[in-house]
Amino acid sequence: MIKRKRKPLPEHYKSWEKLLKWVDKDVSFMATELESHIKASLSDVVTRPRGRYLCFYRRKPNNKSIFAALLLTREYLKVRIRTEPEIKFKDPKNLVKEKKYKRWFFSSGEEREFVLNKPTDRLDLAYAVELIKQSYNLSK
Repeated sequence: MIKRKRKPLPEHYKSWEKLLKWVDKDVSFMATELESHIKASLSDVVTRPRGRYLCFYRRKPNNKSIFAALLLTREYLKVRIRTEPEIKFKDPKNLVKEKKYKRWFFSSGEEREFVLNKPTDRLDLAYAVELIKQSYNLSK
């Protein structure tokens, strides 16, 4: 049996802080602005880096209290939120993708994503916080 050597992780994958420095300036700015907006708009928010992701929790960090996660690529800010199939999700601008992810961050409900990637998306930060608030209300 041949053992293959795994490639080491790129340096920017090793922490949220390193990833934030590696991405484009617009993406880094949107991520820090969105984090600030979330903390200012919602009470009892705790943030914790989880590897190369930034997770948002209601009160204390655990699998049931997580309500949002930021994922970064060089050119995009992706936001994962929790939705529930039986609760109507309000997204008049259709920013949230229809695709549902396999519970990577959330232990219950559906996991969905929206992307901010243009400098004009900075104006949509307030709208993004409104979407995140719906997920916040589902967290326990």
